[in-house]
Amino acid sequence: MAESYKIMVTDRELAFRLMAKKIGLTDRKVFDAAYTQELKVLEPRLDIKPIAIQATLDEIAKTDPRAKQVTAQQLIDRRFLVEMEKDGTFERLGLR
Repeated sequence: MAESYKIMVTDRELAFRLMAKKIGLTDRKVFDAAYTQELKVLEPRLDIKPIAIQATLDEIAKTDPRAKQVTAQQLIDRRFLVEMEKDGTFERLGLR
């Protein structure tokens, strides 16, 4: 995923060709708008924000009360991210 993110931010044309192939996207204006917005919100180091998970839990809780029994932190497992930080993956890819 980190390598894919790196390619996405450094090679817009390749990202467009892949999206066109995988989902049949042909409208370049739609791609450009979505691409620009996604780059603003994607986490370069793939970090998982508890607040985002909590927002999802809150939405689910409206129809399923079991969601109130779960905390965002219970759903986050950062083991792989920690390992990637330790082994220099993010630095090697130039991800801040």
